[in-house]
Amino acid sequence: MDPIKIKFWGVRGSIPTPGPQSLKYGGNTSCVEINFPNTPRFIVDAGSGIRELGKELAKAADPVKAYIFLSHFHWDHIQGLPFFKAAFNPANHLIIFGCDEPGVDLTKIIAMQMNPIYFPVAVADMNAEIEYRTIQEETRMVEGIHVRTKFLNHPGYTLGFRFTYRGRSVVYMSDNEPYLQSKDSFTDENGRNTLEDLFENFVDDKEEQLIDFIAGADVLIHDTQYFPEEYQNRKSWGHSPYTFTVDIAVKGRVKQLILFHHDPDHDDDTVDRMAVLSQNRLRKHNYLIPCKAAQEGDVIII
Repeated sequence: MDPIKIKFWGVRGSIPTPGPQSLKYGGNTSCVEINFPNTPRFIVDAGSGIRELGKELAKAADPVKAYIFLSHFHWDHIQGLPFFKAAFNPANHLIIFGCDEPGVDLTKIIAMQMNPIYFPVAVADMNAEIEYRTIQEETRMVEGIHVRTKFLNHPGYTLGFRFTYRGRSVVYMSDNEPYLQSKDSFTDENGRNTLEDLFENFVDDKEEQLIDFIAGADVLIHDTQYFPEEYQNRKSWGHSPYTFTVDIAVKGRVKQLILFHHDPDHDDDTVDRMAVLSQNRLRKHNYLIPCKAAQEGDVIII
């Protein structure tokens, strides 16, 4: 059976964290490449890690065709796109998938971050053939790959992706947190609903649908930004404690768990500790699957 290769180009959340404290796991923000047999490259998110991927693609002898799936538009998921060399080669063809925001379509969202006020190179300077395709919560076929998307519990419109090829699935859920049991924490001091409350009502997803989305996946790449004690002061920020990530993986009976979106304040030793605690929790569930923290440059083959 032809292998599926997953390579991690950026595994960090929130902001790049270069330096000696992140040498093992890397300091680049979210970018994962999935190579299916005889298929153009699939790239998920365009954090700072996509810059290194672009340097590799620039060495290719043949024109590059790639699909870029953006989970959402927070800086740590799009900040590498203006530095993606493949986008400046007129021989290349890029198809960018993402969700429109209210009143702002995908094309404008991408162009806004390259406004001359913020960045000296405009979208118009990207010479590759670039297509923009809006997606919502849906299923579709892309180059023979079954792609299923799901809104996640994160501020704004944020998508998780499930890619399935010949019975094997990779699920990417970079920014997601547990659904709160009570709406009370979503009201301000005057008892009014906040933006997060409106988003929660809009999504209308519950844990049962989430479990269905990840069920039986060969690889689950999931947000694991916090320890439980950290999460207590960061509820509604859109990220998960490792306890939730492990528990949802068990409930979904996934076959391999990758801890992702490491907190910028977590050095390599701290990420090591989170990986060990996650592995121990899996043992307590008597669910012995491979589990590791995502590492920049690492390759998984399924």
